Amino acid sequence: MTVCLTGDVHHMSLETREQPYMSRSEAAAAVEYAEIAAEFDVPVTLFLTGKVVREEPELVDRLIGMETVELGGHNYYAFETLAHKAFRGLLGSWNGPRRFQAWEIDRTIAAFNERHVDISAWRDHAYRHDNNTVPLLAERGFTHFSDVVGPGEQVRCESGLTIVPVNTPPDHEHVYHGFRTPKFVAEDEFSGPFGDESFTIEEWYDWLLKEIEVCHRKGQPATILAHPGCMDLSDRLNIFRKLCSILSEEYETVPISEVDSSD
Repeated sequence: MTVCLTGDVHHMSLETREQPYMSRSEAAAAVEYAEIAAEFDVPVTLFLTGKVVREEPELVDRLIGMETVELGGHNYYAFETLAHKAFRGLLGSWNGPRRFQAWEIDRTIAAFNERHVDISAWRDHAYRHDNNTVPLLAERGFTHFSDVVGPGEQVRCESGLTIVPVNTPPDHEHVYHGFRTPKFVAEDEFSGPFGDESFTIEEWYDWLLKEIEVCHRKGQPATILAHPGCMDLSDRLNIFRKLCSILSEEYETVPISEVDSSD
């Protein structure tokens, strides 16, 4: 029974809604997150924006130095520039024209290369891919793409890339943390593939384990999306430690790059 443990890490200058509630950067939380996973010999795949690689290189270098950490790309700007917003209005795509999207992917690759890291896995910020994304990644030698979310989603091959879906409930959308209070959720109109409800971190943990078993009954690897920032805000990574413990005891854990679409 195979599980991939993944997380997304954003740059401080993005000023996400979580950051005012955090006592440290997402990159700093990611280091502790990775260290906890390493205690249990659980590999993690962390998708970093290109800007976090350039804004916090010392913390990124600490992640690079850990044998249990695989790094992947998460866009460069996370779509929060005026150009991205203009393209959204004009073209209906946050990624913009093919040439612009290619430029941003290349900029992200370059940021990692400055740290002497080659990346082969990718997840778009907020899962905002379009019809150009997979072909552009394939042209640049990427092998794995983890941008599809939903129960019942299966690992598959597309344009030479292995598509590794997030097929368990993502924490950001379903765990109370930071700004995401019961009042916020009650007034929000969000509804995703796993529904519209949010839960305490303990309740999400129980739900997550059940969904992992659903994936395995279907013969599919289970992919977890647990953000370092969300895990930090919800309970200072305590449930994350519990999760790593049970993953190490009961499952085979692998980085995204080891998932094979032919299995």
